[in-house]
Amino acid sequence: MARLLSLAILPLTLPITAACSSASASAPVVGTPVTTTSAGAQQLTLHAFDAMRFEPNVITVRAGQPVELTLTNDGSSDHDFALSEGVGEPVKVVVRGGQSATATFTLDQPGTYNFTCSQFGHAGAGMRGTITAQ
Repeated sequence: MARLLSLAILPLTLPITAACSSASASAPVVGTPVTTTSAGAQQLTLHAFDAMRFEPNVITVRAGQPVELTLTNDGSSDHDFALSEGVGEPVKVVVRGGQSATATFTLDQPGTYNFTCSQFGHAGAGMRGTITAQ
């Protein structure tokens, strides 16, 4: 009976445990909700940090609708958002420390695609994530 009770409570405690854990380069950080402009573009903000991580590093958008991504560099080193899968042409947004830049792209087909920071050594140090089009 105690085991059955434990199994029933476990799904309720997992979101609390996940919310209280610290973010690391390998842990998924799902965050900023996607908003939609009056023109139908999906807007989201992605933060880049010198600790070699993006927040959020797991993003979900709607397939077939433009995505207006703002990359905000909260560090002092140059960082970028590089996406070559799922798009007609590769997307690369480069920002200097303390600055922001915006790019618009569309993921036409549903799927999960990888993005990275293509600055030397950053992706290898954990600065990468996924964007899922549904």
